[in-house]
Amino acid sequence: MGGDSNFFDKLCFWRKRKTSSQEQRTLYVNNKIPDEIDQPTKLPKYADNRIKTSKYKIYTFPFKNLFEQFRRIGNTYFLCVAIISFSIDSPVTPWTSTLPLLFVIGVTAIKQGYEDWRRHVEDNKVNNVPARVLREGKMTEVRTRDILVGDVVEVSIEEQFPCDLLLLLSSDPETKCDVTTANLDGETNLKTFFCPEGTHHLQTPEDLWHFRAVINCELPHANLYDFKGRLDVYRGNSEPTKSSLSTENLLLRGARLKNTDKIYGVAVYTGEETKMALNTKMTRNKFSTVEIKMNYYLIFYLIVLLTEVTVCTILKYELYSLTKEDNMWYMENKNFNGEGASFEGVSQDFFSFLVIFNYIIPISLYVTLEVQKFFGIIFFNWDDDIQCPQTGERAKANTSDLNEELGQVQYLFTDKTGTLTENIMNFRHCSVAGKKYVNVDGQIRVLNEYSTRSEPLPTLPVELEIFLETLALCHTVRVTANSSKAKDDFTHKVEDGEVLMKFQYQASSPDEKALVEACAAFGVIFEQQIGNQLTLDFRGQKRTFTRLQVLEFDSDRKRMSVVIKDNASGSIWLLTKGAESSVFKKCKFLNDYHRQVYELTNNHINDYAMIGLRTLAVARRELTPELYEQFSQDLNKARQKLDGREEAVTEVMNRMEDGLTLLGATGVEDLLQDGVQETLESLRVAGIKVWVLTGDKVETAVNIAYSCGHFKKFMTVLGLTGIQDSEGASECLARCDEESKDDGHYGLVVDGASLQILLEHLQEKFYEVCSRCTAVVCCRMSPKQKAETVRLVKKSSENPVCAAIGDGANDVSMIQEAHIGFGIMGKEGRQAVRCSDFSFARFRFLKKVLLVHGHWYYVRVSTLVQYSFYKNLTFITPQVFFAFWNAFSTQTVYDSLVLTMYNITFTALPVLVYGLFDQNIPSDLLMSRPHLYKANAKNASMSWSTFFMWIGFGLWHSGVMYFGLMFFYLTDQPSLPFGQTIDLYLFGTTLCNICVYVVNIKLVLVARYYTQFFIWSVILTLVFYVALCLLYEGIMIDVLENYEIFWSFYRMYESAWLQFASIFLAVVCLVPDVIHVVFQSLSDERVLEKRRERKRQRNINLVPVKGYFNESFDPSEGDGNVWTITRNESWRENAMGPSSRKRSLEKDSQDRQTISTGRVSIKSTGSLKSDIGGQSPSESGSWQGTSVVI
Repeated sequence: MGGDSNFFDKLCFWRKRKTSSQEQRTLYVNNKIPDEIDQPTKLPKYADNRIKTSKYKIYTFPFKNLFEQFRRIGNTYFLCVAIISFSIDSPVTPWTSTLPLLFVIGVTAIKQGYEDWRRHVEDNKVNNVPARVLREGKMTEVRTRDILVGDVVEVSIEEQFPCDLLLLLSSDPETKCDVTTANLDGETNLKTFFCPEGTHHLQTPEDLWHFRAVINCELPHANLYDFKGRLDVYRGNSEPTKSSLSTENLLLRGARLKNTDKIYGVAVYTGEETKMALNTKMTRNKFSTVEIKMNYYLIFYLIVLLTEVTVCTILKYELYSLTKEDNMWYMENKNFNGEGASFEGVSQDFFSFLVIFNYIIPISLYVTLEVQKFFGIIFFNWDDDIQCPQTGERAKANTSDLNEELGQVQYLFTDKTGTLTENIMNFRHCSVAGKKYVNVDGQIRVLNEYSTRSEPLPTLPVELEIFLETLALCHTVRVTANSSKAKDDFTHKVEDGEVLMKFQYQASSPDEKALVEACAAFGVIFEQQIGNQLTLDFRGQKRTFTRLQVLEFDSDRKRMSVVIKDNASGSIWLLTKGAESSVFKKCKFLNDYHRQVYELTNNHINDYAMIGLRTLAVARRELTPELYEQFSQDLNKARQKLDGREEAVTEVMNRMEDGLTLLGATGVEDLLQDGVQETLESLRVAGIKVWVLTGDKVETAVNIAYSCGHFKKFMTVLGLTGIQDSEGASECLARCDEESKDDGHYGLVVDGASLQILLEHLQEKFYEVCSRCTAVVCCRMSPKQKAETVRLVKKSSENPVCAAIGDGANDVSMIQEAHIGFGIMGKEGRQAVRCSDFSFARFRFLKKVLLVHGHWYYVRVSTLVQYSFYKNLTFITPQVFFAFWNAFSTQTVYDSLVLTMYNITFTALPVLVYGLFDQNIPSDLLMSRPHLYKANAKNASMSWSTFFMWIGFGLWHSGVMYFGLMFFYLTDQPSLPFGQTIDLYLFGTTLCNICVYVVNIKLVLVARYYTQFFIWSVILTLVFYVALCLLYEGIMIDVLENYEIFWSFYRMYESAWLQFASIFLAVVCLVPDVIHVVFQSLSDERVLEKRRERKRQRNINLVPVKGYFNESFDPSEGDGNVWTITRNESWRENAMGPSSRKRSLEKDSQDRQTISTGRVSIKSTGSLKSDIGGQSPSESGSWQGTSVVI
């Protein structure tokens, strides 16, 4: 790819770095300043080569970790409550608020501390790897961490580069080296890097020690594909020799040296400033809709809490202001006197109520949710169904923060090439000088457009020779000998439809590789490249060329060019290939012949696009030596600029590419991936609108849209293409708007140029039209436009959840912009995978990722959040009721142990296990019935109605528990042995006992998938609760001050009446829940599926009919029973419509007539098998049937 930093900055969200007053970096080779320049006071100091992925140090861990944890509003809230409880005369021990907070903070700190310790271990391994550095004229072994900017480093074959190095010297005689960057971008093909021109005289390490040079380059940034600089070499002259530096000169840390024995490079970026390190610091600011809604719930409960506290405080002082206070001589109110309430007293009471009511906020929610997401994503990575069968690559989640968001997708934006298609290119057609040619089994044949037949070519026409030669030279493909087939003449031998190759080609673009391989199959073989010398074998004739310049492809120009010199004739040619929209406008049409070629080529390109081929236009221009020399000087000057280099280089390249002569065009096939059609249809049924964003031309994209099922035959496809100005855009959009208002199914096609105008002037109206369309295709899209399109939908008034999926660097912008980004592990590198949230190998895996994993994750997390709030509401509301019974004295109804352990142990484990394993609907049912995905659309399980339903259950349970138990107490029935009386602590113990059982059984009723893990989690939780209460209330412990609660749990079991009350109240509490579950089961998809299956079986009747057809029937063949299969007419009418009955009866009559004259064969089992119009199997008896009913 080209090196456009502005372009790449839009692709990824990189971490903001500290701004520097310097605009560029200056470094000196070997850290020695040449004598010819003014020496600065001191050498500039840069970062060392230490890699640090850890976040903490031993002495900073407590402070930094606590700071990060208390950035969460929940933790800060509980910290404030803990501080308040220590600051006032708390009604309960302050440890009831402090211990749960310490537990949550401690668990999180241990987890994060362990993870950071592992990072320290890995950092030390990397930083202490030995490296060889040129010091004092000889190679010295040092630790990698000790390499400094300016040091000359030696790297041998198969070793990784320890920092970002500028290549100075290579053992390869062509001053180049091969490198694999798989660790950086996932690309497995080898890349070639070159020494700058100013270093070609260097031969040995001694030369390097005496080498005097200054490097000026840009400041560190994360773009792997952009490096700009200048090398000033001093060789005894006052003026240095200047060479431009680019990406092909910079060896990146993490890459590995291949096919080259040894190289030497100078350290340019080290440590945290290497491109690899900067790429590991990408920030993600994506939050799930569940997480956002959960914050609203927290605010709601905070308002409820403050309301309860305020009301109780006011009622307390209102009560104590009445004359009845005189009769309550046993109530000592220190906070009220005859002069009225004091500020100190009101504050004490207000905060006391706050302390005993604050448990309405579930303190364990954050840690439970974090653990659930962390372990839950492991099942995604382990899923064998989304593992690539060819490569064995498993799906990977780069974040666990968005698990539940997979179940909320409403819009999917997808790339085409490599995402919907295989990205395996095959050359199929080409147009040369207005004639069509076709590839037939590795041979190029001319196509007769009238008969659509191809004819062989005895000799290649001159125009076709020029065309193939241009394709064989206009590329950046690397060639290596294929040792396994080195003796095969691949231009004539064919195996299984594929030409046998004696050369292997490696290219960053599958299109380039397909074109070069096709040329080789046609006899124009790109044999080798030595330096800038290229060798072609043109059907047995050797031709050599010198490559003078490469004008790289970029997404703005949409074309690439090379400048070559024919060594035989000395002529210089500029060869260009690219999108026809960019190439045509650079072509000159001097006469009627040129215009005719243009018109025919354009028509042929449209024909290729209609059959779904990827098209490229090919052109060339001859340059005089003087003109090329001028262009070369201008280009070198532009490349030596550090500021504005891209604009200057682009301007020169555009001038060079003016005045081209059109040669023709190519049509390359990119096959659809398996399962694309089924996946797109499933997503449509699931209510997900799919937009295809591609760089292909309109005709190609539309054809692919039809072939993959994105566009349906019954759809009305609207077009917004070819728009030139805002007025035309307004008119076209108005027509589409009017037409799309009618009932029906609509698709929309828009091209990049039209989209730009629509987004600038008619954004809202454009989105309205798009929102009415089932399928949208956007063509000729730049990466920036892809991101803008995603943002258009994402920021609309509906606020839909958007997902984007792609496989290449040009897709990263939309992947980062969407709420959820999917990366395809394809053939265009791993940029998309690295920047995505989830990645997998094939597009069809998206079906299970969304419909199954997304559904499960969302149901689990939403239920976990709702249940967490419910259980705390159920637990603490009796405390509010009790305030009215104790004259608002801030007396707690629960013991301190219960307040401390309720969220930590009494209710935490079952909901965590539920969040990991529950499957409310089986995966096969979710896959076969995609419409079930819509049940959770728009965050349905986190809606306010659902939220208040859970609140209703919580209030009912707490009300029944408290007032029911109070009723049983008022009857004075729960007698105890030895005449003991029932006290407050026994009441609180019984109330807590009922609450723990009810909330855990409630979760059992909510669950739909009972695994052993879940069942044992509930059992162990209840067993632990009973054991802890028996221990705590059975032994007096001075530190715990459990004297008042002593033996209460035992006394509860001594009273049969209390046992009956507990069971009875628990049952009454759960009656509405059971009814709700029963009503839910009526619409449960599993139950409905069983009903459908029974109905299908009832609609098929097997009626045994005994009959003899003719004399040739052999009884040994069977018992003569023929099974007549009929369907109920009611079923037929329901399935096909009322009017179908007549047609079906006519059809049955015709079938009977047809079968009565056909041949019939019957096997020994007596089953019937028709073989109409053919011969019966030899092993079966046969006859002329007279009447068969099916």
